[in-house]
Amino acid sequence: MRVSDVMRKGDLLTATPETRVLDAVKSMHERGVGSVLIVSSEGRLEGIFTERDLVKLVATGGSLEGRIGDYMTRNPVTAKPEDPLPLVASKMIEGGFRHIPVVDNAGRPIGIVSIRDVLRALSASGSWP
Repeated sequence: MRVSDVMRKGDLLTATPETRVLDAVKSMHERGVGSVLIVSSEGRLEGIFTERDLVKLVATGGSLEGRIGDYMTRNPVTAKPEDPLPLVASKMIEGGFRHIPVVDNAGRPIGIVSIRDVLRALSASGSWP
């Protein structure tokens, strides 16, 4: 099984580094997702902002009115569509990640894989006890 078999494609939640944190968080809530992919004006992945980043922002006295680029995780671990799913699962476990962006060869996001996606795939494949 490959990343392309389980990744969520299409209508990804993205923002630019200049987006207000509050606007991004509202979009996360409205769409029921736990992360926002931060992209450059050319569409290349620059970072990711997750629920964990939000907790850190609040705990350290950051501003919800601030730029998301100031609070995002820069240069996140990524996957390619052709990567084996066990490799991505291993990256998630080792890094403690719940989301991994999937990028094309130019570094543009084309999907995202969550730990929930990985667990669903393993469960459906019969690889789960």
